[in-house]
Amino acid sequence: MDTFLSSRFFKNLFSFVIIFLISWIGFACMEDETVVKTPPSLELRLFQAVEKGNLEEVKSLLAQGVSINAKDSLGNSSLIKAVDEEETELTLFLIQKGANVNLRNTMGETALYRAVYRGNLNLVKILVKAGAETKAKTVGGVSITELADERGEEGILKFLESQK
Repeated sequence: MDTFLSSRFFKNLFSFVIIFLISWIGFACMEDETVVKTPPSLELRLFQAVEKGNLEEVKSLLAQGVSINAKDSLGNSSLIKAVDEEETELTLFLIQKGANVNLRNTMGETALYRAVYRGNLNLVKILVKAGAETKAKTVGGVSITELADERGEEGILKFLESQK
């Protein structure tokens, strides 16, 4: 009876229980193949297409009725994403189709802010020509010109000053 209650017995039992629980939890966590997964929303597919620079997919999704000004969980519109990816052709297309150039994300950044952040003078010019607000500030109070100055974007600063 003493050997039955020995600490070696309890160590073996404890090891067995741990291994059993790990196996059971692993089995219980296996993915159920009978679960039907819903396809991604049109909006999510739009953002993914923009990130990949897939203009044809963007056109297709817009034709299916997805809003050109839809926002992701961070408040980024398809135009902000296109500018952030420095997709000039996609940016021009979205503007031509009526994308709002002054939409803001949750940080208060606009497409113009992202173009300045990227140091892309060509996109800055496109957005300003399309009516982007040059005096906009982020939630933190950073203006477009302050950002350009902070990032050492002399060409962008000169262009923005010429727009006053």
